[in-house]
Amino acid sequence: MSPPSRAPDAPAAGPAAAERGVLDFWREVERCSSAPLGGRARAGAVAGLEAWLERGGARVALLGPSGRGKSMLLGAWALELARAGRHEIAFVPVSRRFGTALESTALNLLYARVAPFLRTPRRIGERAHGVEEMRRDLAIMLAEGRPPGSRPLVVILDGFDEGVSWTLDAAQRFLRDLGPGVRAVLSARSIEALGGLREGTEVVALPPIAVDEVAEAIGRRLGHLPASVKDEVARVSGGEPFLVEALVEAFAQDSAAVAPALASVPAGAPGVLDLCAGGTIRPVLPWLAGALAPIEVEELLAISTMNAGAWNELSGPLVAAGETGLALRHPAWAEAIDGRLAPHERAAIDRRFAEHGKRAFVSGTVSDYVCRNWRAHLERVGASLAERLDLVSRAWLDMWRTRPDGSSGFIADVDATAACAASLLVDAAAGGDVVAVLAARVRCLLVTSSVREILGFEETRRARAALAAQDDDEEEEEGAEGGEGSGGPHIEMPRVGEDVLEAGRPIADAAERAGALIRLANELPDAERAVVLDWALEAASEEHAEGGALAAVAHALDGQARVTAAREAAARLGREPTRESRLARVSLAALLPEDEARDLGREAFAEVPADERSNELPRLSEAAARWSPAAVRGLWAWSEALPPSERHIVLARLASGLPAEEREAGASEALGLALSLLSGDWLPPDACWSVCALAPHAPAGAASALVQACAAAGSFYLPVVTAVAARLCDLGRVEDAFALVDTLPQPSDRIEARCALLAHLPAAVRGAAWAQLSGDLRASDGARMLFERNAAAWTRALGADAVLDLSREIGAPWSDLVAIAVASPDDAPAIARDLVERALEQSSDEDEALFALIPLAAWMTEPHARRVCQRLLNYLGWKPRPELLDDWTKDDLGHLAPLFARIAGPQGVVAVAREIVDVARWLP
Repeated sequence: MSPPSRAPDAPAAGPAAAERGVLDFWREVERCSSAPLGGRARAGAVAGLEAWLERGGARVALLGPSGRGKSMLLGAWALELARAGRHEIAFVPVSRRFGTALESTALNLLYARVAPFLRTPRRIGERAHGVEEMRRDLAIMLAEGRPPGSRPLVVILDGFDEGVSWTLDAAQRFLRDLGPGVRAVLSARSIEALGGLREGTEVVALPPIAVDEVAEAIGRRLGHLPASVKDEVARVSGGEPFLVEALVEAFAQDSAAVAPALASVPAGAPGVLDLCAGGTIRPVLPWLAGALAPIEVEELLAISTMNAGAWNELSGPLVAAGETGLALRHPAWAEAIDGRLAPHERAAIDRRFAEHGKRAFVSGTVSDYVCRNWRAHLERVGASLAERLDLVSRAWLDMWRTRPDGSSGFIADVDATAACAASLLVDAAAGGDVVAVLAARVRCLLVTSSVREILGFEETRRARAALAAQDDDEEEEEGAEGGEGSGGPHIEMPRVGEDVLEAGRPIADAAERAGALIRLANELPDAERAVVLDWALEAASEEHAEGGALAAVAHALDGQARVTAAREAAARLGREPTRESRLARVSLAALLPEDEARDLGREAFAEVPADERSNELPRLSEAAARWSPAAVRGLWAWSEALPPSERHIVLARLASGLPAEEREAGASEALGLALSLLSGDWLPPDACWSVCALAPHAPAGAASALVQACAAAGSFYLPVVTAVAARLCDLGRVEDAFALVDTLPQPSDRIEARCALLAHLPAAVRGAAWAQLSGDLRASDGARMLFERNAAAWTRALGADAVLDLSREIGAPWSDLVAIAVASPDDAPAIARDLVERALEQSSDEDEALFALIPLAAWMTEPHARRVCQRLLNYLGWKPRPELLDDWTKDDLGHLAPLFARIAGPQGVVAVAREIVDVARWLP
C-alpha cells in the first residue's frame, strides 16, 4: 500500500538520505499491514488513541517494549487519519534501522513536516541553521499553533526515546507547550522516557499478542503445524510480534531444524536470538548491533576485521539485508545482543567504530555512514575534546559538503563539540588545559557563525531574486484587463537538507576581525601584543577592508609601523569624504609627524559642508586636541582664517590640547570670541556649548564673564550653569557656585546641577552636600538616570560605601554598580562577587545582560569568570542575528577579552586570537 497523496510523510523531490529512510519505513508499514499480527491488541490501542483524539488532549504516549509493534501501528493509524481528511499529519520515525535517529536528521524531518501548517518565526527566505536554532523555532511554531478554523495538526514522533546523540530533554523543550490546534503523539518503551512531559500526557499501552492470535498467525503464514509447535512459539515469543515474526520466518526457512530445537529455547529475545542466529551471521551480530544506522557490508567487515572470504550474504529473521545498507531488522535485536556482551566487549566494539572513523577521516575516504555517525561513536567512547576537534575542521566540512544535508549535519557536529568544550570550560575540577578548552569553544562558535553567514547570504540572494522576479511579473501585468494578479513570490529555496555551503559570500568582515584582535591585544604583554596586532594589521590591510579598520589598528601600533599604517588608512579614508571619514582622518593626524598632521587636519576641516559645520567642527576639534602641542598650535594659528562664529567652536575644544602653561591664556582668547557673539541678553547655542567646553580651563579672572554667559544662555541655561558652577568650585568659590545653582528655576534642574557639582566640592563640605543630595534623589523621579551619570565620580569623591547604600535604595542597574567597582578597586572584589552570583541565578534568556559585568573580570573568582564566560559564549552561539548577512560574532569575542585573560591568562587570549585568524583563512 503506497501512501496517499496527502500522506503524512510524502517526501519532497530529490529526497536526501533521511527521506530515503522514511520511504523504507513506509514500505515496512505497507508490508506489515498486509498481514498484521495481534488484531485485538492493536484494535484496543487504536481505540485508545481515537478516544484521546476525541477528548482533545494535548499529548498521548503509546507505550510498549521494543518489538511490540508500536511503529507499525502508528504508521498505519497515521495513514488512516490522513485518508479521513479531518486532520493534518506530521509523522517522523526516529529509527536507527532507517537512518533517521540523529537529532539533526530527525529535527530537519519534523520541521519539514510541520512547516506547511504552522507560521515560521523566520523572515522570508531564512532557515534555522543547527540543532539549537531548530529546537527554538519548533518550540515557537508549535506553541503558537494553528490559525482559527483550520484543521488540527497531529504531530507523531515515533521512537521518541531511540534517538542517537540527543537527550530526551532536547525533545521535551519543543513538545512541552503546544498551541491551539496542535496535538502530539509519542511512542516510547517506558513512561520514564517521557521525563518532564509525563504531566499532562495520556498513556495508551500496547499489550502483547494473545496466545490464540499467535497460533492463528502461524497457521495463516505456514499452513498446518502441530498444536504443540504453535504453543511453543507462543511460549518462546511471549506474544511479542517481532519474535513471532522471526520464528515464523525461521520455520519457513528450515522447519525441520527449528521445530526440534524450539522446546529447549528459553522464552524471550535472547533465546530466539540463539535459535535464529547461526552460521556466519553469529560473529557479525555484535558489530551490527554497534552500528548506529544502516551500514554497507564491506565497511562492517573492515570495522570487525572479519575475513571477507568467510562471509555469506546475510539474510533471515534478524538482518534487513534487502534495504539500502545492512541493519538489524529490529532494534530489539540490538538490545538482546548488547545484553550478551561483557562491558569490555561492548567498549571494544565502540572503540573500533570510533577508530574506523578516525582512519577514514585521515585517509580522506569517509563513507556516508562515517560522515553521519562518527561523532556519535566518539561520544559513546567518551572521546577527549582533542579527539573531537576533527569535527570542527576544514577537512570535515569538506566531507559534509558532498552530502545533500551538509549544513545541518556539519553544524550539529560542531554544536556537539561545543557542548563538550563548554562543560570542560565551566568545570575546573575536570582538569585539562584551559587554554585548549577555551580555544576549542571559540573555534566552534566561529565556525558555526561563519557557516550561518554563508547560508544566510545564499538564502538572501534567493529571496531577493524571487522578489525581483515578482516585481518584473507585476510590471508586465500592469494594465492587463481581468488579470488574476500575482499569487505571491516563488522562492527557490534550499529544500530541507539541501546543501548551500558552496555558495559564495562577498562579505568583508576584515574590520570585525581587526577590531576583535585589537581588543584581545590590549590584554597582552608587549611581546604577545605585537604578534596579535600583526594579525590585526594583516586583516585590516586586505584589499576589500575599509580605511576605518586600518585606522583602528594604526592607533594600537607603535613606532614606524603606526605611522605607516596611519598614512595608508588616511589615504583610504580620503577616498570617501563622509562625516565619519573626516573624523577618522583628524584622529589619525595625531599619529603623524607635525607637518603631515596639520595638512591632513586642515584638509578635513575645509571639507566640511557649510550646512554641517556647527555639527562637525566640535567633534573634529576635540579629536585635534589630542595632537602634539606643536600641531595644536599650528591648527590654532590656521583657525585665524575662520570667521568668529566658527573659530570659537574650534578654539574652545583645542584649548584642552595646549600645554598647561598656555591653556588659561588660550581659554581666555576663545571665551572672548564666544562672548563677542552676545546679542543683547542672548548667546547663540554654539557659543553656549563653547562656554561649557572652556569653563574647566578658564582663569580666575574670567569668572565674572562666565557668570555673565549664564544669564544669556537661554534654553541652554542648565548645562552652562552646571559647567560654570563646577569651575567656581574648583576656584574655591563654593558659595558663589551654590548661589548660581539656586538660580535654576526647576527643582529637578537644581538637583541635576548639584549632582555634577559634588565631585568638585572641597572635602570639608562634601559630606553635608551628599546628605542633602541623596535625600533629594530618593524622592526624585529621575534618580536612576542621575545616578548612572555620576556614580563613578561620586565614588571617587566619597568612597564606595555611601554610593552603594543609595544604589540599593533606588534600585540601580548592574552597569552603575560596575562603574562603582571600577572607580573603587578596593571594593571591586566584593561588588563583583555579589553581582556575578545574582547574575548567574537568572535565566539564560537574560544572558545578554552579562556583558555589563565584563569590566569586573579581573576581580572575579576563577569559577565565576568561567561560568560568566561560558554563558556569554552560549549567548553568542544562538543570539538573534540583526540581519542574515552578519552577526558580529568576532567583534563580540573581542569584548570578552578581559574574561579570557582572567580564566586562561595571556596564552588563552592569544589562542582565541589565533582561532579568529585561522578560521577566517579556511572559512571566510
